[in-house]
Amino acid sequence: MTAQMRTGPAARDPQFRGIDPPALNQVVKQLQDAQNAIQGWLNAHRPPPGVSTAGHRQAAQVAQWAADQLGMLSRRYNYAVTHPSPGGGVDAPPPPAPAPAPGGPGKGPSGAPRPARPPSHEAPVKTAPPTLKPTPQPTPRGAGDIGNFPDRKSAAKAARTDALAVVAAVQDGRPVPDSVWRHLKANADDPDYTEKLYERLGPAATADLLKAAQGDEARLKAVQESVGVASHHMVMDVKWLRAFLAEADRAGVRPVALQVLAGAPMSERARAAIAKATTTVA
Repeated sequence: MTAQMRTGPAARDPQFRGIDPPALNQVVKQLQDAQNAIQGWLNAHRPPPGVSTAGHRQAAQVAQWAADQLGMLSRRYNYAVTHPSPGGGVDAPPPPAPAPAPGGPGKGPSGAPRPARPPSHEAPVKTAPPTLKPTPQPTPRGAGDIGNFPDRKSAAKAARTDALAVVAAVQDGRPVPDSVWRHLKANADDPDYTEKLYERLGPAATADLLKAAQGDEARLKAVQESVGVASHHMVMDVKWLRAFLAEADRAGVRPVALQVLAGAPMSERARAAIAKATTTVA
């Protein structure tokens, strides 16, 4: 990590902000271990009657701080792994070109063209290109803006509220509230919001949401993107997808459901499940 800081994008761009997902994941694990250790100590060392509780309260405040940081850091990590940069890394300014070597004896002045060599009659030596191992690259997503919610808890709460509104509207035969569509469009790329939304909706209510879009392109696009993002963090296996397609068929929107799944940024595991679900369901 230190080498990346010295030679990577941050060394060439003072405005650079990025996340190294494996490194951040390690930080989250370490903070979780620390929070568990502090909480364990607090539970095992309650101050006896007559003894000052100041130290215990201070330790409890540290434990609460760690818990708050975990929510924020986990959210940043989810953004980073769900939205990697194109090409697997951060677009950064190119490194400066090296200065030309000064001229030496018999080499002419600096920057002067070298005399052409006569063509060689020897066959050129072919060398295999070097094999480069893929290394995790920093990504800007999650390093700065983390959407409309400060932590996972806030995103999950908003998602549950919207899911309940969808279910209630469908049960009462009313249109899905405009506020839900606004929230879905605004948070379609939010890994925490979308995960909890579709976990709460389940396959049946997700199909109902698709029907409630009534062919509106903007709404369908929001559903498509949000379903794809959610697939990276929740279980969308063959069973879930079969149920979703069956409910979509019942609601008369199966072709739309297939179109949404085909265009959504699904996880590799969910994409494989879609292939099985669509070939086994007539």
